[in-house]
Amino acid sequence: MTDICRACPEAASDARDSGQVGVLILGYVVLALLVITVIAAASSVYLGHKKLLSTADGAALAAADTFSLAQVQGSGGSAPVALLDSGRVTAQVQRYLEQSRAGEGTPSLRIEPETGTPDGRTARVVLSGVVHPPIVNFLVPNGIRITAESDARARLTR
Repeated sequence: MTDICRACPEAASDARDSGQVGVLILGYVVLALLVITVIAAASSVYLGHKKLLSTADGAALAAADTFSLAQVQGSGGSAPVALLDSGRVTAQVQRYLEQSRAGEGTPSLRIEPETGTPDGRTARVVLSGVVHPPIVNFLVPNGIRITAESDARARLTR
């Protein structure tokens, strides 16, 4: 048997390397599962943010419709303009969230204090919620807080 090993050195090295491919395959499988887990978690956070942003867009549009008319003196006379009130904007956002049942899709959904109107003509809606990514819940048991901001302007045109 030693004559065969001397004549064929590849056979001797194959005997020493047997079983190493299994460890390599196991390592690649663990690496692939880790990559899949990270992609699933990142996708979950991304989709949660897009859902929250869509909700904020709808709430901002609804809030921009709560304007009242005011007269502003311009260079060519007086022209009516839409005027928003922060209290009415926040109340309309709350009403929109209740009617659309957005809280069911996003846990811990809340209206942030920045919601209102910064200039009297723009409705700004800032919402935040929590996303629980799949598989890695044990790493972030409280979830990941996400925030979405949307603006809508009330404008009168002829």
